[in-house]
Amino acid sequence: MTSTARRIFAEHGIETTIEHAAQPEDVSLVGADGQRYPLFNAFAKTHGATADQAARIVAEHIDNLLDMRSAPSPTELTADQLRRQVRTRILPGGEGVPNEPTFHYARPFTEGLIVALCVDFPTTVSYINDAHVGGLALSLDELYAFGQLNTDREPVDERLRPVPGIEVVVGESLFIASKAANLPAVLGAAPLGTLFTLPHRHMLIAAPITGPETLAVVEHLVGLTRHVLSDGPPPGGVLSADVLFSRNREVSRVSATDELGDVSIIVDDRLQEALEEALD
Repeated sequence: MTSTARRIFAEHGIETTIEHAAQPEDVSLVGADGQRYPLFNAFAKTHGATADQAARIVAEHIDNLLDMRSAPSPTELTADQLRRQVRTRILPGGEGVPNEPTFHYARPFTEGLIVALCVDFPTTVSYINDAHVGGLALSLDELYAFGQLNTDREPVDERLRPVPGIEVVVGESLFIASKAANLPAVLGAAPLGTLFTLPHRHMLIAAPITGPETLAVVEHLVGLTRHVLSDGPPPGGVLSADVLFSRNREVSRVSATDELGDVSIIVDDRLQEALEEALD
């Protein structure tokens, strides 16, 4: 597929070289001007596809990457455009890669995850990074308010209940997992809180705490998450395989994975309090 991608870029007049990362599937093409074109997401989508289908997927991905280059900068958008197009997005946090955009302005979600902002265009998504912040037509508070409202409104394609107590939210939208930043909007009220995982950007798996039976449901939550992630690299990569607990808009990680890959639940003070209330 890498050779196919290089051919498609060449048809657009862009000659590229191949750049490999630590993981074999994490491949980027680099243009003569230094522009990087990551292919990981495209290759993830080709899992199980025929050769012709895979070629079409890669071609569409490259079209979107090239559209991104011609999209206006977030600093060029008016306040009304930003209000319509801004979205919140849950992303892995960290120091970032040298010479790549940074997101120090982003708000923490929980350990290892942040809530950043991006702009949704018809065929591509452009992230708002630190270099944009000073030149935007709206304040960060306004952007987060409108961004979360727009993410809440992103369409959900399917809701599954594989076992009692678990709800799986799935969609083509890139912002399905990011709905976890406002769980009541997607799942409804859960006064005792919700245990959930975010396998990848298109999926949210949740188990609202309803009573003592919820702890038994967590085993299914973990098993379902591992099954999803075992089926090849997901589009956009793994967001989080951890079990998270949200209550009153505070999110904490409540799972640990040992060297054998076995997951255990850590009942912290907040989760303990919720479970005790569930027994009353």
